[in-house]
Amino acid sequence: MMQMKPIVRMRRAAAVAGLAGALLCAATGGAFAQQTAKDPLLVHGEDIARRQCAACHIVAPDQQSAPILKQPTPSFSDIANRPTTSTDSLRKFLAKTHWDMQTIPMRMPEPLLTQEQVAAVSRYILSLREP
Repeated sequence: MMQMKPIVRMRRAAAVAGLAGALLCAATGGAFAQQTAKDPLLVHGEDIARRQCAACHIVAPDQQSAPILKQPTPSFSDIANRPTTSTDSLRKFLAKTHWDMQTIPMRMPEPLLTQEQVAAVSRYILSLREP
C-alpha cells in the first residue's frame, strides 16, 4: 500500500477536524460557536497581558509559568474584582508612569502601551470580574 505524504495527512486531519467542529456546532444549535467567539479587543488585551504583564502578574488562570517576582503582585482577577476597579480607573493607572528608577521599593514600571492597547488590556481585566 502506498504511504500518504505528510502534507496530505495534515490536510486530511485538518478537514476531519473542521468537519467535527461543524458537526458539533450543528448538534449544539450554534451554542459552541457562540461560546468560543470572543470580542477581538478582549482577545488582543489578553495577548498583550500574556506578553507584557505575565512576568510579574498572574494574568490568566491557565498561565503557563509563575511570575518571576518574589514579592507578590495582585493577579488580574484580584484587580478585576476590587470594588473600585472600573474602565476609567484601569485606563488611568495603565497610562501613567509608575516608577522613576529612584523609588525603592520598586513599583510597577510604565507599561508603555498605546491608548488602543490600554483599552484592550482594560477590557480583558474587566472580563475576569466574577458575576
